Amino acid sequence: MKKILLLLFAAIIITQNVDAQKTHEDSTEVINAAHRRAMHFQLTNSDLEKFHREHFPATSDYFKPDRGIPKVLLADSLFVKTYRLVAFDNVLDQQTVSFMNHPLPPGHIRPGFNRGNYPDPVKDIAQKDAHRFSLSTALLARFKSEHFPAASDYFKPAVTDASDPAMLKDSVYVQAFRAGAYTRAKDQKAPK
Repeated sequence: MKKILLLLFAAIIITQNVDAQKTHEDSTEVINAAHRRAMHFQLTNSDLEKFHREHFPATSDYFKPDRGIPKVLLADSLFVKTYRLVAFDNVLDQQTVSFMNHPLPPGHIRPGFNRGNYPDPVKDIAQKDAHRFSLSTALLARFKSEHFPAASDYFKPAVTDASDPAMLKDSVYVQAFRAGAYTRAKDQKAPK
C-alpha cells in the first residue's frame, strides 16, 4: 500500500513538472496558469489590515507566488507579474473574518471604502518604468519649443523601457507610461 501511495505521489509531482514545463513555453498558458494559481489568494487578517492601512502596491512581496508552484513558473517573469496582479485584485475584494466589524456579505464594498485609494497595479508598473525615460537632447529641445502632446509617439514605451516587454501589449500600461514619460520630459532641463 505504501509503495502504491509513493508511486502515485511521484506520478503527480512528475505530471505537475511536465505541465509546468509545457506551460512555460506558451505565454497564453503562462497567463492562464497564473490566473488559476492566484484565483483563491488571500492575505491573513493582520496583513489585510496592514494592506488597507498602507496601500502597498501589487509589486509588494505580499503578493509573491507561494512555494507550492513549480520552479519553472516561478522563474517566468510573466507568470510572476500576472500572479501578483490577480492576487492584488483578489485582496481588494477580500473582507476580514470578523463579521462584527463588517456585517456585509463578502463581495460587497464596505460603506466608506473606496477602491480608488489603491494604486492600479498596471499603472503603478508603468509609472515606475517611466521613471527611467528621458528624451535625447535634440528631441528635448524640439519638445520644449513645439510642446507635442503626451499621445505623441515620442513618449511611446520601447522594449528597453518596459520592465516586462509583454506589458507593451496592454493599452492601460502604454497610456500610463506615456503620461509618466510626458511628465518626465516636462521636468527635464532644456539643453543650453
